[in-house]
Amino acid sequence: MIPYEIDFDSLSKKIKKLGFQDILIQLPEGMQIYAEEIADNLEDFNVFISANPCYGACDIEVYPNILTIQFGHSKIPNIEYPENIIFVEAFSKASFNTALNSFLKIADCQNVGILASVQHIKAINDVRAFLEEHNIRVFVGKGDSRITYPGQVLGCNFSAAREIKNNVDCFILLGTGEFHAWGAKIVGGKDVFVLDPYTGRAKKVNGGSFLRRRYAAIAKAKDAQKFGIIVSSKIGQKRWKLAKNLKKIVEKEGRKAYLIMTDNVVPENFYYSVDAYVNTACPRLTYDDYSRFKKVVLSPIELLIALGIKDWSAFSFDEIVEVDK
Repeated sequence: MIPYEIDFDSLSKKIKKLGFQDILIQLPEGMQIYAEEIADNLEDFNVFISANPCYGACDIEVYPNILTIQFGHSKIPNIEYPENIIFVEAFSKASFNTALNSFLKIADCQNVGILASVQHIKAINDVRAFLEEHNIRVFVGKGDSRITYPGQVLGCNFSAAREIKNNVDCFILLGTGEFHAWGAKIVGGKDVFVLDPYTGRAKKVNGGSFLRRRYAAIAKAKDAQKFGIIVSSKIGQKRWKLAKNLKKIVEKEGRKAYLIMTDNVVPENFYYSVDAYVNTACPRLTYDDYSRFKKVVLSPIELLIALGIKDWSAFSFDEIVEVDK
């Protein structure tokens, strides 16, 4: 059974209204196990299940005369999408009550900022009410033009945290894993507690190991003479202007730089004889997939630090605010 709120009747009516018979369903990794069940609920149509990875609303797969339905992500407001794609957010049904009680036991915060991945956005109001009942002030940031819902964080955007960082003692992140929490901690500058509804636990995230890895990468790249600058062709990751500017900066420092274009970054297939990579595609590649690269991989700001143009104090989490049109 699909553990998400999906109104298939309304979705079917929308597909028919748009006039499509052939549809392609795109699913993030965590929802792939429900692909057949989703297809069964859309049996009035010719359903194609995409076997390609789907990393977010920045990463769409479209074909002529086929309607793409991307599940598990919200539309990014400042991206101009083709007309033949729609997004179904698939909100989680999980409760945070147990995790909230766990949070109260380990945290001492009187002013709390709530953040969430899109699956748990609907839980924000209930979490706010719970905290306010315990005399805790709650703040929820609206976010910038890349964010659909107040409090929402993406792997490439933590503007909802930045907006309220001066009002809070700590953040709670509704979701699982630590990646989003690292970004929230660095951007927001406060402690972050991950509230996992599936384990019922609250965990304070330690960003120390993350920062040590990044500082080590920067130090390793200081003597690099040849850089490969990774450029994405995905609609929501296109930072070509940034990449070209970085290339000029590298060359001005008397070093070499090459622009490497790809739609899907597969680090194991990178056999270039560069000394280091600079990633302008999905920031998660730099932070989560660094061990898959044969050479060190940097974010744009980390490149500037490695070149001595910026000081170590300038370190920040790489975020995407806008992409090239």
